[in-house]
Amino acid sequence: MVGRKIKLILALIFVSLGAFAQTDITTADFKKYVWDFEKDTQNIVLKTNVPVILDFYATWCRPCKMLAPELKALQKEYNGKLVIYKIDVDKEPQLAKFFGVKVMPTIFFIPMQGKATYAQGYMTQDQLKEIVDQYFFNNNKK
Repeated sequence: MVGRKIKLILALIFVSLGAFAQTDITTADFKKYVWDFEKDTQNIVLKTNVPVILDFYATWCRPCKMLAPELKALQKEYNGKLVIYKIDVDKEPQLAKFFGVKVMPTIFFIPMQGKATYAQGYMTQDQLKEIVDQYFFNNNKK
């Protein structure tokens, strides 16, 4: 019984920390945990239970570095209602090529159903939030 409680507490800690973390992801992990684009070639079939934001960045890209805290704050605000994966274009050129990334940062917004959309360049948390609310959760606050 004590072991089960410890496992539950550790799981809750892990999930809560993961809700605020932006995770760097490899092509192999992307196909395993997000979408196997080689298997499901016609449509995006998410393997997650929440919408996904993909942040294509480069370590040498100044706007990418400026965007990172904005995305971190966004993930914290939505507290597990979405997940953000960071993709280093220099380490994962296959993913960058597949998504047609030529400008950094490029941010893809992938809803649970429907087509993905993207934005390029630095965005503030408010700009990101506006896209997330409209595109993921259909909340038009204007």
